[in-house]
Amino acid sequence: MKRWIFALPLVALIGFGGLGLVQLFDGSKPSFDRPLRDAPDMAFAPLGGGAPINFSTLGEEEPILVNLWASWCVPCIVEHPLLVELSGQYPGRVHGLVFDDTEENAEDFLAARGNPFASIAMDPTGQGALAFGHLGVPETFVIAPGGVITFHHDGQLTREDLPALRAAMDAGPKSES
Repeated sequence: MKRWIFALPLVALIGFGGLGLVQLFDGSKPSFDRPLRDAPDMAFAPLGGGAPINFSTLGEEEPILVNLWASWCVPCIVEHPLLVELSGQYPGRVHGLVFDDTEENAEDFLAARGNPFASIAMDPTGQGALAFGHLGVPETFVIAPGGVITFHHDGQLTREDLPALRAAMDAGPKSES
């Protein structure tokens, strides 16, 4: 009689599966033109020792770029020349956070490829990266004065990403030089 009732769970499963596929293959990304969230207010040990680094207060005058990277990360190697280029355009404003790596490996990576970073913090356990909302290395954030993340790019930076990144870096108050 009511055999169609037995088909309802299957129809619902197919419907939810179809909705999931639509979301999975939707090429649009959320807009990050607005402030996302506050940068984590936490101190990181610097590469090579010294005073702790807190990225939420580091850019009090103008926006800073924080790149999460690791020596074992192939996309990090590929995007590194862009970070070197950006450090020339924004002196003292490009910073690094080494994710789940050793100081020795990080130093070897930078010795081989150049060091674009004004400061480099270590995050050997990955807990600090999680506080940023980390999705995977490489990952790039722009933190505006006041500690607000105004730009977030997950994955390898490409030339196509630079206009939006530069817009975030150029926003806000400028220091006089």
